[in-house]
Amino acid sequence: MSATEGRGVSGIAVSAIAVVALALGALGGAMFMKSRRPADAVSAAEGAGAAAAAPGGKVGGASDPGAGFPGGVATRTDSSATAVTEAHTEILRLQKRVAELENLLPKEKTKEDKIALAKEMVECLRKGKKNPDSFRRLLHLITELDPAMGPYFVGLLTDPNETIEKDPLYDIALSAGGPEVADWLLGRLTDPATDEGVRRRLLRILGGSSRELFSIRNLPVQGRLADTAFQYAVSGDGPERQAGAGLLGGIDSVEARSALYRLAVSDTELNVKEAAIRSLAYTGDKDTLPWLDTYAASLSGMSETEKQRMAAAVDFAREQVGKRTGK
Repeated sequence: MSATEGRGVSGIAVSAIAVVALALGALGGAMFMKSRRPADAVSAAEGAGAAAAAPGGKVGGASDPGAGFPGGVATRTDSSATAVTEAHTEILRLQKRVAELENLLPKEKTKEDKIALAKEMVECLRKGKKNPDSFRRLLHLITELDPAMGPYFVGLLTDPNETIEKDPLYDIALSAGGPEVADWLLGRLTDPATDEGVRRRLLRILGGSSRELFSIRNLPVQGRLADTAFQYAVSGDGPERQAGAGLLGGIDSVEARSALYRLAVSDTELNVKEAAIRSLAYTGDKDTLPWLDTYAASLSGMSETEKQRMAAAVDFAREQVGKRTGK
């Protein structure tokens, strides 16, 4: 079941439960009123005893207590019992329906479920874009990426006998995130033996060249990886600064925000500026919003194309920070 379908079913179930709650309340009230009506009528009749005297000229005498009511006491008792039975039957029916709807709700995936999805993703990768059905399935599965899948992807990336095309797997692994992927990434970035083409590919992903898939949200940037992010942010190499800006989005600190402000204002490369602004979407605080407003006003000196790119990045950052801070 897709996330959209899950939300739909969830809405149906919640609505059904609300309806059941109202129905139970209404049934309970109806049952109570139905069982009370004959008794209320008795009280009214007894209170107006002058209007109807019992045999022998005595008001409220020893005549049949059910006199004056169709069917007498037996009818009142039967009517109350019928109301209770009908209400009970309706309650059971509604409870059964709620249970059916609850069974349609998406179940939370276990770690094993997530690994199974990761394996299916890899099988789709093996088939490649030449298989349209497999490619469409892969695009759907990408929405299920989760840190629990990280160890499986790392296992493939570190297996010397694995023949799968690595480029798209880098994207998928970094987007899944998790501590295992973070450790693997640190090794590839800092190990002198890492192929330079691979390192550059990882820098492009971290810097936002694949931002339609990669998000820093799932990648823990701590310890030595955080140190690497700050080192990259002051590098003389543009792609390293861009990757540093991307990694700083995973660090919630004053120092990270200050480094991103500096890159957005002072860097000479548009890609680095854009990466810095987009990272503020994830690490910005309430003070970031007025800073973004001031920054947006400073874009007038850029070309129209540059201005559009930076304005889109500012809008994205403003929206995300606003959601997170409630502003």
